[in-house]
Order: sequence, then C-alpha cells, then structure tokens
Amino acid sequence: MNAAEIIQEIERLPENEKGKVVDFMRHLPNQETLDAMEEARHPEKLEQFDSAADMFKKLGVEC
Repeated sequence: MNAAEIIQEIERLPENEKGKVVDFMRHLPNQETLDAMEEARHPEKLEQFDSAADMFKKLGVEC
C-alpha cells in the first residue's frame, strides 16, 4: 500500500477515527528527534565542555 492509498483509507474513516489517526501522527517523533535520540545513545561521541561559559563561547554567545 502506498501513501496515496493510505490517505484514501484514512479519508473514508468516521470522524472520531480520523481524530485518532491525527492524534497518533502528532505524537510520532520527527527525524530531528530520532537523530537526537540516537546521538544520546553514544554520549562518548558528543562534544564535552569544561564549563557553561565554554559551551556558550562555542555557540557564539557572549556571557
């Protein structure tokens, strides 16, 4: 089943069932969230800072 067929099936649902589909879709993580979750599984690969000031400096924020 392709995306167009799935959309057609959703359109045929009663309104209360469409609402359930919308609610389900709203709670699915997007790619940015999935990437961050994967990144968090490998903390040894993340950049580390000695202080908050060092982190802000790296971000280009003066404090």
